[in-house]
Amino acid sequence: MAVDQKALVELCNRMITPTKRISVLIPTRKRPKMMFDALKSLWKTVSKEGSVEYLIALDDDDQESIDYFKKTIIPYMDKKKIDYGVYVVPRWGYERLNEYLNYLASKASGAWYLFFNDDARMKSKDWDKTIFKHTGKFRILRVKDNMEHPYAIFPIIPHEFYVLTGTISPQQMTDAWVSQVAYLCDIMENEYDIEIFHDRHDITGNPETNDETFKNRPQLEGNPENPMDLNSPQMIQRRYTDCAKIMWHLKLKGDYNTHFEKLLSGKGPIWDKLEANDPHKVTART
Repeated sequence: MAVDQKALVELCNRMITPTKRISVLIPTRKRPKMMFDALKSLWKTVSKEGSVEYLIALDDDDQESIDYFKKTIIPYMDKKKIDYGVYVVPRWGYERLNEYLNYLASKASGAWYLFFNDDARMKSKDWDKTIFKHTGKFRILRVKDNMEHPYAIFPIIPHEFYVLTGTISPQQMTDAWVSQVAYLCDIMENEYDIEIFHDRHDITGNPETNDETFKNRPQLEGNPENPMDLNSPQMIQRRYTDCAKIMWHLKLKGDYNTHFEKLLSGKGPIWDKLEANDPHKVTART
């Protein structure tokens, strides 16, 4: 198969120089109207400064969503002159959720990436300006949400994270992966001027989100014999090496800290920053 030289050049240029402020990454399945509402919540609250793109992934077997985008959402975005990319991809399924985000990141031109969901609603005005004020810092931003989980459930990630590690996450549980790396490197930053409401059925009880998409969510955590499990030996090694790349980058930037060294030396505490963000004790780490 021949190399697509044009696509390759575009990818390299995006990696070298982001041309937009923020890329919003959203995979969705069989929730077209809910997805439209999620997008509208972003558009109604974004500032007028522009340079925000919305990148969306649809499964190739989800004809309902494909048709709804063609007939309703895409014409709306065109009329409003919204910067977007809609990609129809193979159905990788929830066990490969990270691959949707990695694919969208490969198309992104933003200095920051915001992960969003079709069951999420943006509550804060000028959220893009709040994100962009952190430019120049290598931090993972953790926003306020109604779950109060210590992880960044809707992580906001600098472009450099993707360039350094070559991926957003090599494993399905993207929020867990990004958050654990952030805590181990001590680059997690709470940004409570941004609030996102997560209307997931088990959080809010909304019957509309108790659908096939919600019910079919296998979790790759708890079986370390599976190489793709969050805590398999393979993923632990990958997590360490991703952290080492980030710490190398921080050292070059003059922003180094010694938190990750505690893990390497076995002289903790390691998860103290996570515990400080975990008032309900929903996670346990050793």
